[in-house]
Amino acid sequence: MRKALLSAAALSVFATFAAADDAAMQAQIDALNKKVQTLEKQQQRSNKMLSKVNAQSANDNIKWSVDFRTAYDNLDYKLEGGGSVSNPSLFTNRLWLGMGAAPTDDLTFIGQIALYSTWGGNNLPANDPFQNVNWRASSKPDDIIFKLRQAYFIYTLDRSAAFPVSFSAGRRAATDGFLANHREFTKNPGSPLAHITNMEVDAGMVKIDNVFVLPGSYLKLVAGRSYTNINQPSYSGTPYTAVNTQDTDVNFFAAPMSLYNDGQTDLMAQYTVIFGFMGTDGSGQPVTGAGMKHMGALSLQIDGLNDESDFWDGSTFFASAAFTTSDPKSGYMMLGTDKTETGYSFWTGLIVPDMITGGRIGFEYNYGSKYWAPMTWAEDTLAGSKIATRGNAYETYWNLPIVKDNLTAQIRYTYMDYDYKSNVEEFWADPTLQPGDPKSAQDLRIFVRYTY
Repeated sequence: MRKALLSAAALSVFATFAAADDAAMQAQIDALNKKVQTLEKQQQRSNKMLSKVNAQSANDNIKWSVDFRTAYDNLDYKLEGGGSVSNPSLFTNRLWLGMGAAPTDDLTFIGQIALYSTWGGNNLPANDPFQNVNWRASSKPDDIIFKLRQAYFIYTLDRSAAFPVSFSAGRRAATDGFLANHREFTKNPGSPLAHITNMEVDAGMVKIDNVFVLPGSYLKLVAGRSYTNINQPSYSGTPYTAVNTQDTDVNFFAAPMSLYNDGQTDLMAQYTVIFGFMGTDGSGQPVTGAGMKHMGALSLQIDGLNDESDFWDGSTFFASAAFTTSDPKSGYMMLGTDKTETGYSFWTGLIVPDMITGGRIGFEYNYGSKYWAPMTWAEDTLAGSKIATRGNAYETYWNLPIVKDNLTAQIRYTYMDYDYKSNVEEFWADPTLQPGDPKSAQDLRIFVRYTY
C-alpha cells in the first residue's frame, strides 16, 4: 500500500513538472510567433516603401530611345529644255534621340532631338527667304548640330468619361504621318495626314476621343504658327517687337480626325486653313501674308486583305484623295495668279509581305494637278517631295529586318515625272515649267537603320 502511494505521488510530481515544461515551451512558442509576426509586418512595410521608391524613381526618370540611320542616295534630274544634273553618291547620317516621361497616368511628356547631316559636308543657305525656317529644321540634311524635332506634353482630364478630352502644346509630331510611315519603314505614323501635311510645326491641341461614337474615332483641334517674321534683334532696346512691313506671321488651324478604326480598316480625314500664306507682292517679291490656303484630305488604309491567305492577310492597301486651294488677297499673287485656284491629288499604295525574308515590299503611285501645293517640305526624299509632285510619281521599296526590329534596311527607288514646276522651293511661284526646271527626278536610296 505504501509503495502504491509513493508511486502515485511520483507520478503526480512528474506530471506537475511536465505540465510546467509544456507551459514554458508554449510560452516560448507564442513569443516566437509574435516575433515572426512582427518581422513579417516589418517586411511588408519595407516592401511597400521599396515599391513606392521604385515607382517614384521610375516616374522621375526620362526614358530614352535611339533611332540612327545611315543612308546612300543617288540623285538624278532631267531638265526642261535639255541637260541634266546629278549626284551619284550622297551619304547622310540621321540620329533621333527620343525621350519620354509620365509622372502620372494622365500626364505625359514626349520629346525628340535630331541630328541630320551629310558625310563630310555642311550645307550653306540658298538664296531663299524661307530656307532656314524651322518647319524642316531637323528633316533635311544640313550640319552636325542637334535640333529640336518634337517636344510636347499631353494631359488627359478623365479617361473614364464618355468623351475623354486631352490637352497638348509644343512642337508637334507632324512628320512621317499617316500613310507616309510605310515608305519610311516606321511602324507608328505621326499625327497628321501626310498627304497634305509633312512638316515640323509648333501648336496647341485639344483632342476628343469617341467623338463620332464609332470604333477608334477621335477629333483633334490644332492651332499654331508655322512662321514668325521678326526682324528686330534681341539686343535692341525693344526686342522682338518689329516685323517686316510686307510680311506677317503665318498662323494655321487644323482638324485631323479618325472617322473609323477597328484595327483592320482605318479611315482618317483632315482639314487645314492657313492664314497669311506665302505668295508674291506687286513687285514680284516673295512674301508671307499674300492670302489664305485651304487643304483637305480623306485617307483609307486596310490591313489584311484576305484572311484565308497568309500573303494577302499580311498585306496593306491604302488610297487617299486631297485638295489644296490658294486664295490670294487683292494686290497679291499665289502660285503665279491673282485668282483663287484649286489643285488636287491622288495617292495609292500596296505593301505586301516578303514571305522569304520576313520583310515588306511596297508600291506607291501619286498624281498631282497644276495647282496642287501641299505642306510637305520636310518629306525625306532628297530629290524633292514626291507627294507634292505636279504630275506622276512612282515609288517602290523593299524593307528588310536584319536583327528583329532593331536593325533594319531599305532599298527604295522614287521617280517623279513633272507636268508642272516641282513644288520644292519656289512653292509660291507660277507652276508652269520653265527652261532649266526639273522635268523629271529620281532618287535611289539604300539605308541601314538601328532603333532601340
